[in-house]
Amino acid sequence: MSPIRMSGLVLATALLGACSHGGDHSRTGSMFQHLSITDDGDVIAHARDGGKARITAAGDLEIAGRPVSVSPVGRKRLQGYHADALALRHDAIATGKAGVQTGLHALDAVAKGLGSGDTDSIGAEVNGRADKVDALADTVCQDLARLYADQQQATAAIPAFGPYATIERHEVSDCHTD
Repeated sequence: MSPIRMSGLVLATALLGACSHGGDHSRTGSMFQHLSITDDGDVIAHARDGGKARITAAGDLEIAGRPVSVSPVGRKRLQGYHADALALRHDAIATGKAGVQTGLHALDAVAKGLGSGDTDSIGAEVNGRADKVDALADTVCQDLARLYADQQQATAAIPAFGPYATIERHEVSDCHTD
């Protein structure tokens, strides 16, 4: 991953992490354009028309504030979707935090290298930490791929969930190539 792309991903995930938690259980923190996590841990899937579906850890589904009956298979698919959405949030926050720490470390390394005249050590020191951020970013991409698969399976089991299945295949592949 190029340093510019990694920097963009780090900044995006850092901002995502900063905006994803609050104390009021009636609010949601935006994870990204497709879903949000409420403070009480429910996942809100956003349809393109602005509609919302709420998924609980137990696999309960509400669309437009009304409970939707789901089969045992559908419930299992929604439980997977919920779990993988939380994993994505967790890993994105961890990646953002690691990116911020790497950025701060890079600034420190540059200042020390320039101050001491030893600029050759800057790249190796910063690149080691950047590799760790790249590995964390790969985890986020794996989470997104699992969430996409969950979304497809949930839609197959619960057709009413279809409008809320807004993660596109290209977003998964773009994540792995950036």
